Amino acid sequence: MFGFIRRVLSYAAFVGAVGPAAVAGDNPAADAHVDARFYLATRSRPAYVEHDPRDLAVWSALQSFYRARDYRLAWMGGGQPSRDAEAVGRIVARAPAEGLDGLRYRLLPPAPETVTLTSDWNREADADAIQDVQITYNFLKYAADLAGRFDPKAAGPFWLTRPQPRELAPWLEEALRTRRVAQAFAALAPAHPGYGALKEALLRYRAIEREGGWPELPARLALRRGARSPHVARLRARLAIESDFPATPAAGGSGVYDSALAEAVKRFQRRHGLAADGVLSPATMAALNVPIGERIRQIELNLERWRWLPRDLGRRYVIVNVPSFELTAYENGRSALAMKVVTGKPDRPTPIFGEDMTTVVFSPYWNVPPTIAEDEIIPAVRRDPGYLRRNNLELVRGTRVVGPAALSGRGDVQIRQRPGAQNSLGLIKFVFPNPFNVYLHDTPAEALFARPRRAFSHGCIRIEKPLAMARWVLSGLPQWTPPAIQAAMQGRRERQLPLPEPIPVYVAYHTVEAGDDGTVFFWPDVYGHDAAQMPFLPRGRPPSPVLPSVAAADDLRP
Repeated sequence: MFGFIRRVLSYAAFVGAVGPAAVAGDNPAADAHVDARFYLATRSRPAYVEHDPRDLAVWSALQSFYRARDYRLAWMGGGQPSRDAEAVGRIVARAPAEGLDGLRYRLLPPAPETVTLTSDWNREADADAIQDVQITYNFLKYAADLAGRFDPKAAGPFWLTRPQPRELAPWLEEALRTRRVAQAFAALAPAHPGYGALKEALLRYRAIEREGGWPELPARLALRRGARSPHVARLRARLAIESDFPATPAAGGSGVYDSALAEAVKRFQRRHGLAADGVLSPATMAALNVPIGERIRQIELNLERWRWLPRDLGRRYVIVNVPSFELTAYENGRSALAMKVVTGKPDRPTPIFGEDMTTVVFSPYWNVPPTIAEDEIIPAVRRDPGYLRRNNLELVRGTRVVGPAALSGRGDVQIRQRPGAQNSLGLIKFVFPNPFNVYLHDTPAEALFARPRRAFSHGCIRIEKPLAMARWVLSGLPQWTPPAIQAAMQGRRERQLPLPEPIPVYVAYHTVEAGDDGTVFFWPDVYGHDAAQMPFLPRGRPPSPVLPSVAAADDLRP
């Protein structure tokens, strides 16, 4: 029953209505005399349209929609909703499962005083027009929300991935014209498996919230293996709620912090990007005590971030997730390669954006960015002229290599590091042109990949498996065999290889992810983007009927 439009005597009776709804045909506006022209022309903006730029834009799109169809109704006819309206209503009713606010899309009953009689005194036609307009508004608002509810650029300058605007009026008219309305609405949400897994996580954590959440633990709980504490039972219960500890009678145990409980703590730590040592550190206790409501909001925010990505990510593409410090290459919708990455320090963050990889560079020079040159290298050279030689660096003016004395002259000197195993970019880099001069590259500092949090670079992205990455990127080029790739990487002469087909690279910031087995990971907010964006995320409310009754015309008599 939830989400269906029903014709009953009053709005209050909607929730308890039973029996099949009578529905109009697929074209409810068959009567050319029934349209929304009079209603839209004689009414100011309805009260249900909030004075918010996004909602006002939806109302403007609604007016364009009706003008383009000469004000013919889209959903109502003879006091009944069409089958399309019923089908879309069922989809919109599931808005809370998308992390959206279900109350935003509820259909309010027209009060008797809102009905303006048409010239032919057709009360039923007036009621149809009022309901048709509000149904259209709510459906368009839902479509707009699934394209992204706020612009992340408002929360910080290092986020260039933005919601993709959708031309709502022509999109809806085309869906009606091709008689694929339900399919068009069903396709609004991202199709990526990561989005679907997060939706499942949201359902699970809302269920945990309904059951009362989890117990709070002391902020400091210094327990060593074998220690006894009255807090052990509480810790065990807390870990069992998220399935880090088996919730079985046999697993109840005593008040001892034993090896089984320590392993459960390690699982929890791995899911939160912490050092998995089983030690109840302050960071571990803080993660354990994050309220369930905050975790739900975090999931909803990360669902929103998926909506900011393009609907079609490409046949082959790469996602770098900064908070988990991981890269995944996808092919035909499936993960083909995964590896660890090192990203920018908090004071030199890796920006969040997407561009096409166009070039592979073997044995690259490292052209030192001006900020690094001025802040780090030039002061070191002035203190110690031997610094350049020891670090395989050279000064270049134009195409000519010059000596250290050039640093005291005019400021047209470029510092670069020669190709080789100790080059800061390693033996290969993958270029996806962008205004930040950020790229994927090899690194000689391999020890950093063993750390759980890997924010150590100046903004570029160091990759754990450069050879495997090169093999995947060049897999469509038969001449680039593994020996050929290795020879080019070891060549000590820079060589640029344009790609015949660009590969999209998306630098993302997902602080919540869900695995194929349902395991939910809450990664650290390394750059504070969660904290900055959370105030912009509309706060959800409990689900409610989305498409209430279409009131009978007899109930609208003055």
